[in-house]
Amino acid sequence: MKDSVKCLMGIDIGGTMVKAALFNLEGRELTTVGKRLTILYPGKDMNERSIAEAEKMTCEAIRGALETSGIDPADILGIGVTGQANGSYMFDENGKPTHNAVLSGDLRAKSYIKKWYSDGTYQKLLPKIRQAIWAGNVPAVIAWFKDNDRATLDRTKTIVTAKDYVRYLLTGVFCLELTEASGIAGMDQNVGAITEEIFSAYGIPEYLDRLPEKIAACTEIVGYVTEDFAGKTGLKAGTPVVGGQMDTGASVVSAGVTDETRWGIIVGTWGINTFLSREPIVSPDIFMVYHYCIDAFWQFMEGSSTSATNLEWFIDHFLDRENEEHIYEKCNQLVEQAPWRDTILFLPFLYGTNVNIDAKSAFIGLKGNHGPASLVRAIFEGVVFCHWYHLERLQKFAPMPNAIRMAGGATRSKTWMQMFADILGVSVEVSEAEELGALGVAMLAGVGVGVYKNVVEAANICTKISARYEPDMEKHAYYIKKYAAYKAVINALDPVWEMIDTLG
Repeated sequence: MKDSVKCLMGIDIGGTMVKAALFNLEGRELTTVGKRLTILYPGKDMNERSIAEAEKMTCEAIRGALETSGIDPADILGIGVTGQANGSYMFDENGKPTHNAVLSGDLRAKSYIKKWYSDGTYQKLLPKIRQAIWAGNVPAVIAWFKDNDRATLDRTKTIVTAKDYVRYLLTGVFCLELTEASGIAGMDQNVGAITEEIFSAYGIPEYLDRLPEKIAACTEIVGYVTEDFAGKTGLKAGTPVVGGQMDTGASVVSAGVTDETRWGIIVGTWGINTFLSREPIVSPDIFMVYHYCIDAFWQFMEGSSTSATNLEWFIDHFLDRENEEHIYEKCNQLVEQAPWRDTILFLPFLYGTNVNIDAKSAFIGLKGNHGPASLVRAIFEGVVFCHWYHLERLQKFAPMPNAIRMAGGATRSKTWMQMFADILGVSVEVSEAEELGALGVAMLAGVGVGVYKNVVEAANICTKISARYEPDMEKHAYYIKKYAAYKAVINALDPVWEMIDTLG
């Protein structure tokens, strides 16, 4: 007989994995099953995904979570969805894909970004969109398809992002959700709507109707698990599904970031650095300002696709992933073997950049005595330096606190978390839950079905800090010097990136 444990489910579709996790009503993780997703590279600067694979792996993850947990599907009170923001999933009038999913790290539209910054489009839109524009934004992807593959757009009736696609799988309902809709650089945040005026500025007004009209709240029940999807996964038909939230918010609310006193960092496919504010400041010096899952707050975010995926690249190409269970501990051991005073710098721009749209990744300072251990340590450090670069930008708007809440897959690495503390010179706090994105939207589902009265109460109940890392100030003093070298290298290489890009 299956255990009778009331619980909530969170589904997280990221850059490299889709995960389904179950949590009890106190936020304890009962089980998580993840399935790896393939990134396709069909052309220069292109990152895509098979939507058929995304559906298959989502179903397998959900089915696996139910099987490994022994939970009765009837005991799942609600489901929330989260995922990698932006990019584009395109479907015809029957809900069938018209193209592979374009991922948020895709750079095919970078020429449009350069144009919109140089011709005044960005400056005109900034007071409305309150964020930078980048190649993975939904409008940028649409603009590229309009000029390069209009036939696909003509076949397309609906364009959504990853998590909104998963919600469609569950419920058969296409809609947007407020936090992510306000983060695609297409919403006039003064009125809370995606407008024709903004799409006209991008030159794509005729495609505004490809986005679903409905924009749901995070905790709003937008549909129920269909009979068809229940049959594919083992879920109970009729289970409520809420709007959810993009991963940049879900992973920090579950870490207890519920007011201005805490900052959050996510070390995952993207490196996310964020704080909350009651005032939606407009500035060209901030990457994104968008709605948070707590109505009183806006989320300020600095981030780029420059984080832990760089380590995944090294593992895939240079280490033995067949021994998957121990591969990350092997990386930790390599880092510990390498001297912490070393010359190597790593620019973590394999899948994008926060400094120059044409920038590439690089190891700088290699010598003949360097081996795999030194390279892995440099990757760990380079990712932290890139986070630091973003945090410096955020500090123009608010002072960084003495402790930061961490989320993302890298939190499993004690070595990496200690390095964050040493490099940043602040305390680093790690939550007990590992799947913070999934927990965050499970909490939102709990609010939606009445388990918690609001998001703050859900966080107070579900957030549990399991580890705290204090900085080694001797190492911090060294890393201040090394970070200065990191920034000097970035500045020195800035004039040559476009030259290198044209070689490809």
